[in-house]
Amino acid sequence: MKLVIEQDRNLKETEIVIRCSVINSELQKIIDAIKICSFTITAYKDGYLQKINHEAVCYIESVDEKTFIYCENDVYESKMKLFEFEEALINSSFVRISKSCILNIDFIEKVKPMLNGKYEVLLINGEKLIINRHYVPDFKKKFGL
Repeated sequence: MKLVIEQDRNLKETEIVIRCSVINSELQKIIDAIKICSFTITAYKDGYLQKINHEAVCYIESVDEKTFIYCENDVYESKMKLFEFEEALINSSFVRISKSCILNIDFIEKVKPMLNGKYEVLLINGEKLIINRHYVPDFKKKFGL
């Protein structure tokens, strides 16, 4: 694989072009990483529209057909649906933990198995979330358990 970087101060926007004969698994990982790096979330708080970097998000939750973005100290509302976030963040540190919640594993402080096959996670901001039994295998794979 050859990497070519060209700097041009006249460009208004960075452009990434990949030329290949076939997209193999190694190249697909690079493409996924580029997509994740450029993904930002547009959300509302106090009537203002804000852009949030996905790395600042602890978890995303759907409640009463509304989608909420939980950061360490703030909560925002988004027009995107939970399944849209799941698709956009599929190859990132986010994992679905219930029908209504997607968790960023980078914000986990502790994980505790429960008697009923579920897991409890304590986030660095002190919040606790439950990982439903159905989603435990995907969580364990993503978290490295």
